[in-house]
Amino acid sequence: MGTHASLEIRNRTACIVLREEVERRPCTLDGVVIREMNACLDEIAAKLDEVDAVVLESASKKSFVVGANIAALEELNPENIMEWVHLGHDVFNRFSQLPIPTIAKVTYMALGGGLELAMACDIIVAGEDAKLGQPEASLGVMPGWGGSYRLATLVGPSRAKEMFMTGIPLTAKEAYDWGIVNHICPADEIDEYVDGMVARISANDRKVITYIKGFVNDRFYGGMNHVFIFRNILGIYSNFIWSWNFA
Repeated sequence: MGTHASLEIRNRTACIVLREEVERRPCTLDGVVIREMNACLDEIAAKLDEVDAVVLESASKKSFVVGANIAALEELNPENIMEWVHLGHDVFNRFSQLPIPTIAKVTYMALGGGLELAMACDIIVAGEDAKLGQPEASLGVMPGWGGSYRLATLVGPSRAKEMFMTGIPLTAKEAYDWGIVNHICPADEIDEYVDGMVARISANDRKVITYIKGFVNDRFYGGMNHVFIFRNILGIYSNFIWSWNFA
């Protein structure tokens, strides 16, 4: 059992939809769904003339994404952990590197790797009842896919450390006040809201949008490449904690 990703082109919007194999279960992340998202991004890259934005969403009625698949965590070992870390980094970074806007449509729970995935997008629109958090410390693992860097950039170091150290998720309103979420709307209106946002984006100059996205990302996230070596060390250290918790 696991989560899968598929691509749907709706008008000029490329929608990457996450679906759990078992209905009513929350979406999670493992190597399979991350590679499927990568394949969706490959297809989008080949159709850039046909789309103006990417929307990442979940079909689950329980969550956006609640983090890594526990079964996948149990399979990590010293031989494969760095492949896991790099895979998530590489695919998540593609959302920020695409030359068109990427929007995360967050309904219900976005936790751990789910929040890291949402933060890799340019814009987050959340439903009123959404919860967003980084509970990795409660599992004895590190946030391995850029979350510590992106979260601290968005909310500042003190609030980022509070979120990581307590593991307590924020409400959508708190996440908006702290600067993680761009907009909040009722869950039953989020599709219409995001469609309207894409329409406004499509009406503007595409080249200017691409340049602005690149400039802003370089200014605030350009240093991510310089922390990869440090993160590799953390990944190795994290493996020992995983072994202790999941053995």
